[in-house]
Amino acid sequence: MEKLVYLLHKSPDVALDAAFTRTLHEAMVPVLRARGASGIVLNVADLNEPVREAAPSRLVGEWDALAAAVHFWIDNVDTRFGIEEALAPYATRLSGYLVCESVVQKTPRTWRDGERRPGVTQLAVIAKAKDVPDEEFYHNWQQGHSVLSFALHPLRLSYVRNDVARVLTPGAPNYRMIVLEHWAELRDFTDDSRYFGTPEVLEEMYRELPGFADNPSTTTGPMSEYAFG
Repeated sequence: MEKLVYLLHKSPDVALDAAFTRTLHEAMVPVLRARGASGIVLNVADLNEPVREAAPSRLVGEWDALAAAVHFWIDNVDTRFGIEEALAPYATRLSGYLVCESVVQKTPRTWRDGERRPGVTQLAVIAKAKDVPDEEFYHNWQQGHSVLSFALHPLRLSYVRNDVARVLTPGAPNYRMIVLEHWAELRDFTDDSRYFGTPEVLEEMYRELPGFADNPSTTTGPMSEYAFG
């Protein structure tokens, strides 16, 4: 089994509505299943306006050009082309990645297939810091930042870390990290006093970021999340 992640891009001036999410549920997901995808997780960027009003700093990089992200497992990455064909009508372009998943922090699932997960999920896509060797990159990200992140985000409920093994689609950004983190309530995400831990741990985070993350290339923001078995 191999895990794939696809980013569905859109025009930055196009707003998403409930019909977009419904179409992904009713039309796209069944086709993905029929073409071999399983364990599908769908993220939709439909929380931009309330977050922009309450905490605009949570929307970073080219966030307004992202409509959704689709995560799933497939038996053989060589058969992905039919899935890419099914995703294409819902995006201006696709960015696809073969990834290695690590579930660093897990919350038991209590919501049903196709139901919106309560709360808010933050998606972050990040390139590797320039001139940082791979061994140092992995150590700083996985043994350093991942451990620190529990103190950095004390109210966070889950953390899924995807290490990009291969870029699949021509022209896709050369991201090395695709991360999902989840909070129980929107205010846990927008209120700095709830989103962050102590000032000291926040300062430590800023000191360590250059050791693994290329901050200028980072795109991150809030999403609704749905899971399909």
